[in-house]
Amino acid sequence: MPMLNHVITGNATGPSLLLLHAMGADLQFWDECVPLWKARYRCIACDLRSAGQSPTSTAPVTIDDHVHDLVALLDATETRSTIVIGCAASTTVGAALAARHANRVSGLVLANATPSLTPGGTGLRERAELVRRSGIAAILPAAVERTFLEQPKDARYHRYLKRFAAQDPEAYAWTLLGYADADIERELPSVTCPVLIIAGKHDVLLPSERAQAVHRAIPHSQYMLFEDAAHFLPYQAPEKFATAVHEFVSDIRRD
Repeated sequence: MPMLNHVITGNATGPSLLLLHAMGADLQFWDECVPLWKARYRCIACDLRSAGQSPTSTAPVTIDDHVHDLVALLDATETRSTIVIGCAASTTVGAALAARHANRVSGLVLANATPSLTPGGTGLRERAELVRRSGIAAILPAAVERTFLEQPKDARYHRYLKRFAAQDPEAYAWTLLGYADADIERELPSVTCPVLIIAGKHDVLLPSERAQAVHRAIPHSQYMLFEDAAHFLPYQAPEKFATAVHEFVSDIRRD
């Protein structure tokens, strides 16, 4: 598999942040957070397999596939250790990377976390079938509106809707099918690095109970609830999220 598409910005001598976008998004998901981090950190934003400009799979993209791709990316970018930041479905990827490659992950931030996508697996398979048959437009605007529950339909909302609508239906279907069976619950106790878990009060897709389950499975983790955000904390509350990440990184570097 060719290298993941990625962009590295920021402080070349600072701690590295590996940024994993939400399902249905791409590396531009981080465009508002990166400017808030780049003075201090080396930010590595990537398109996961079958997203953005990265290679498209011809089969469901599993957690194993994502972890393999990310280790290859860390090697290619000469990143010995990184703080992994994932959102929503990609929190399963970030946690699996931390559990399996503890020497490569010095910290883990999970926004809208979940131990598995299995409870929604049937829905993901049905969505994959629908977009293959009728295109991305068949699930819009409902798919995006649920993601932005209780959020303003401002320029940020419309930017996301436009990019979501423009993605390749086949690539998105392979992503959906890969996440349909994602379940890392048994691996969570193996995560040994510092962990920050942040939930959104208005998240109806991965409610805060899912994040609390991850928190219970990783006893040394920290838990926060954003009262004013929904399913995409880094995108919907970038300033608040960026500050929480900075405080977390500062704390673990002092230890």
